[in-house]
Amino acid sequence: MKKQWMYLLMAAGLSAGILSGCSAAGADGGSGTAKSSVAQDGSVAQDGSGAGGSASSKEADGAGKTEAGSGETGSGGTGSGQAGSGQESWDADTVTIYVPTKAGNQADLYIRFITPVLEKKLGKSFVVVNQTDGNGVVAYETVRNAQKDGSTLLYFLNSMVVQSHTGVYDKTLPENFTPLAVDTSTGSMWLTVKADSKYQSVQDIIDDVKANPGKITYGMTSGQALHMLGGMMETDMGASLAMVDAGGNAERLISLLGGNVDFTFVSTSAAEQYLETNEIKVLGCVTGTGERDPLYPDIPSVTEEGLASTMFGFDTLLLGPAGMDPELVEEINTAFQDAMMDKEVVDQFAAMKNTMEALDVEGSAAYIREFDAKMAENAKLLGFE
Repeated sequence: MKKQWMYLLMAAGLSAGILSGCSAAGADGGSGTAKSSVAQDGSVAQDGSGAGGSASSKEADGAGKTEAGSGETGSGGTGSGQAGSGQESWDADTVTIYVPTKAGNQADLYIRFITPVLEKKLGKSFVVVNQTDGNGVVAYETVRNAQKDGSTLLYFLNSMVVQSHTGVYDKTLPENFTPLAVDTSTGSMWLTVKADSKYQSVQDIIDDVKANPGKITYGMTSGQALHMLGGMMETDMGASLAMVDAGGNAERLISLLGGNVDFTFVSTSAAEQYLETNEIKVLGCVTGTGERDPLYPDIPSVTEEGLASTMFGFDTLLLGPAGMDPELVEEINTAFQDAMMDKEVVDQFAAMKNTMEALDVEGSAAYIREFDAKMAENAKLLGFE
């Protein structure tokens, strides 16, 4: 399935729309993808939920390190591990993947589903390192300065792109990293209010913000994806919000229930338990396409409810240092797509209520370029650049 980027021209000539997927991947024709189902847990490192890594993971030597899968070291890859020349270019026996989030958070869970399959297919050892120092910057810099042989990679959410335009990280992705694979998501986050809130719809919030600019409080995470969403909503409403830095999913829900914010976005998994106990109401969802989450078709998207350019897909990126050999990039991407289609991975992801789509090399590179440009525009709207 090919996804098309959507653009909405603002009065100032800027666009705040974001589509989680890639158009032209498309432009070069025949952009391939691999699909799996996977959970939607949180938008940034602080936002993930869930406990523990994959069942096959075990602790490795060193603080913060875990070794995914069986940990068996092989003599080199086979099958999809062959480069076009017939010689293996991805010849690292051990591949270290840095994940700038705590164990059990979204990106960490995803990569721990994938790496055991990569080990079986390629005969390599994959070590997942949870490195959260500096809001992820230590992990980013470790990979940016690593050897270009595919032995040191980064796997994280697209909120890394947001960080590069909001002052958290001073390097941009297109110039400093090699896109190896992008997993786009059809999952959503939910716009939530307290159960006894006066708001019954997204339109109610829009009307109140317009009537009381700068007074309606929105819980977000400063400098991260939800901050960008706040800027998009302000643009669509034509009025300002009172943005409150309320932390991750759990913290935002506490702020909401405590009456400290009027509304916020939270992951579906974090919201469901409060929905079941009738402590919150869900008024809408945000996705990367502006369409409804196919797993929750009764919940309208905020886009269809009047926030025309408020779109954000919580996608994941596999990156290496800039300047990697194109054959090696193709080989890693192919191996990653093969793993995403493996029954073992599909079965684990299917239970977690989200659909993921792995883009090919061209699609991944185009996604990074266009998403980076969109985040730069939105950062300017918020006064970051």
